[in-house]
Amino acid sequence: MTPEADKIQFSRQIWQAASEHAHRCLTRREFCPEQSRIENLRCVHLEEESESQFGKQLWCFEAIGIDPVGRRHVLYGALEFSIQYGLLEASQTAMFEDSEHRERFLQNESQPPSKLIYRYPSTRFWVGSAWCSIIALTAIWISLLVSYIRS
Repeated sequence: MTPEADKIQFSRQIWQAASEHAHRCLTRREFCPEQSRIENLRCVHLEEESESQFGKQLWCFEAIGIDPVGRRHVLYGALEFSIQYGLLEASQTAMFEDSEHRERFLQNESQPPSKLIYRYPSTRFWVGSAWCSIIALTAIWISLLVSYIRS
C-alpha cells in the first residue's frame, strides 16, 4: 500500500463508485447480488493526475459471494480506475479466489512500466537494422546524385 493512499480522504461519490464497481464484479461472476457482500474496500495505490499524464487509483476488497446453489465463496477483488480530467473512469476489474494472486496483480499494476525497452535483444536488432537500411539508402541516393551531377 502506498503511503499517500492512506492519508487521503475520498469523497462519498468516489466511495460509492468503487463500491458499485465491486458489486458489479460479483454480479458478472453470477453471484447473488442480494446475499453477497463486499467487505474491506480500500484504496491501495494512488497516482495523482498531472499536466502530462492521467492519474490512477487501485482499490482492493474482499467479498463473500453466494452462488446460485447457495454455496459461500470468499473472493479477493481488485479495481483499477483512471483519473481523466478530474473524473474517475473504471479501466480494469479482477476477481481472484486466492489473495496471493490478487497481490501479484496489484504489484504488477502499481509498478510503472519499464522504460528499458532498448535492452531487449530483438529491439536492438530491429533498431540497428533500420539504421543500417537508412544509411545504405542514403549512400545509394548520394552516389546516384553525384553521378547525375557529373554527367
